[in-house]
Amino acid sequence: MTSEPLHYVGVDWASGAWIAVVYSDENDAPEAEVFDTIRDVWSEYGESCRRVVVDVPIGLCESVDADECTCREEDGEIFRACDSLARRAVGDRYRSVFTPPARESARLAAADEVDYSEVTEKNKELTGKGLTRQAAGIARGIVEVEQLLLNGGDSDKLVEGHPEVCFRAFNGEVLEHGKKTAPGVHERLSAMTNVEEYCDQHWRHLAESLGTKGGTVGLDDLLDALVLALTAFADDAEYKSLPSQPLTDPKGLPMQMVYRSEHRLVDQV
Repeated sequence: MTSEPLHYVGVDWASGAWIAVVYSDENDAPEAEVFDTIRDVWSEYGESCRRVVVDVPIGLCESVDADECTCREEDGEIFRACDSLARRAVGDRYRSVFTPPARESARLAAADEVDYSEVTEKNKELTGKGLTRQAAGIARGIVEVEQLLLNGGDSDKLVEGHPEVCFRAFNGEVLEHGKKTAPGVHERLSAMTNVEEYCDQHWRHLAESLGTKGGTVGLDDLLDALVLALTAFADDAEYKSLPSQPLTDPKGLPMQMVYRSEHRLVDQV
């Protein structure tokens, strides 16, 4: 009896769609797919995956007044430890790590026809700090992932990763250029060559295949999903997280960012 192939999946949420890059044990070259929902991704690969690494915050703050909230607090503001550690890890690229909304703010922002000013005011009320438009913009993705994990998903297999942290881990040092610049693309492609599963033709193959099923996917989104898929290969010795011993939020979801490296990127807070 032939066993089913094992899949290694990286997922980036961009412009309302889920961009998945998928490696498998039976095929050296990855494939790219575009899904409408994260539940569609999970339905396709949840049972057969080693890991699905997604660029969406998992595990959220509640409020400064909530006794059960396990977020860190400083100067009247609460925040996830993993976000602070990620900013330290990526150095000058720290602006790429924005603070996610509190749970109630995320659900408000994910609703139809809600004004940004209302969302950021609610987040300030809950956490002591307003919300960037970028953070508000991914609220629907955050809520989708959370609902999946609270209703049949597996938080050991579906995990949060930040692409810039993953690129930093593969690169061995802090990246100098933004991901939308030509030098930045070169840096990130070069970083992935340090991983044994990656071949320099993979991104070309993926870009070509998206021409027929995801023509609007940006190169930066594709490379983000690709580095997350390569991170999904991490064995026990390489599989690490920020922080190394994450706390869980009141819903039982881990507040962490995973990456792949033989060495820890930063000391703990």
